[in-house]
Amino acid sequence: MSTTELTREDLATVSPGWWAVAVLTVVLLALAFAVEPGLFIDQAIGGLVYGMVLVLVTLGLSLILGLMGIVNFAHGAFFMLGAYLSYSVVVTLGLPFWAALILAPLVVGVVGVVLEMTVLRYLYGSDPIVSLLATFGLTMMIEEVIRAYWGTAPLEISRPAVLTRGTDLGVTTVPTYRLFLVGVAVVTILAVYLLISRTDFGLTVRAGVQDGEMTEFVGVNLPVRFTAMFFLGAALAGFAGVLYSAETGMRTTMGETFVILAFVVVVVGGVGSLFGSVVSGILIGVSAYLTPVVLTALAEVTNQPWLALQIRDLVPYLVMILILLYRPRGLFGEEGFLE
Repeated sequence: MSTTELTREDLATVSPGWWAVAVLTVVLLALAFAVEPGLFIDQAIGGLVYGMVLVLVTLGLSLILGLMGIVNFAHGAFFMLGAYLSYSVVVTLGLPFWAALILAPLVVGVVGVVLEMTVLRYLYGSDPIVSLLATFGLTMMIEEVIRAYWGTAPLEISRPAVLTRGTDLGVTTVPTYRLFLVGVAVVTILAVYLLISRTDFGLTVRAGVQDGEMTEFVGVNLPVRFTAMFFLGAALAGFAGVLYSAETGMRTTMGETFVILAFVVVVVGGVGSLFGSVVSGILIGVSAYLTPVVLTALAEVTNQPWLALQIRDLVPYLVMILILLYRPRGLFGEEGFLE
């Protein structure tokens, strides 16, 4: 995984034009907060929730891509499978939401292991386009299974009673579930980081990526570790699916939507960089929710209603274009990749 980070030298090369863009962004955010502080805080938290879900999905994608070189297009299907499994756990089996939060990711992780052992293991070291095509086929299969079993109508599950209340933040009241989601996501991200960077398991996997033959020579069973890493990546996607479905419900298009956004997050953060995925996911999530608020405030102050454009769905791609114009490798990507 990449450890490349922005340095003081990088910041010193930023052109005056980009500094002007940064200052203008701060001014516009301050304007939006001054016009309607309650709406600003509400949307900022909504963006943080959205960003955290993106980070959880992207972490698994980045782990599998950065450590095993597999372009896993099926990651969106894992995300959707986690959401629909939570419906079965809560509605069909009658178990509490907390059980779904554990059982659904475990089942998705097992599905990921089966696919890794039967298909993807034989693609390690091959051209990335091969793994992309293979996982695209797996995506189609998983999505068809979901449509056949759960149907195509939107579904939803009830949240625990303790998370259905609102939390007063002074200028606005936000659903407690949103704060819970952010807290759980932060703990999960820290746990994944510690696993990869501070444990023998993570270090041996990273060593195996650098020199597999030497790592196995000292007694490390790399296939088992790679399978375990694939389980973790798939389970993270399923975990994100459970958390997100309790917030918005579940649809049969959610997988393809989030896998495209996850690749945008990976590109913006830098391919193979876990830290970059975290920063990028939060940046894109918050930008998507705050941009319409800023434009609405600008329209109100200037009395130009046409400025109140609802471009939330376009913001992730605009952010990607802006970042790649300045830094083709992404914010924390390795030099030489994508440039």
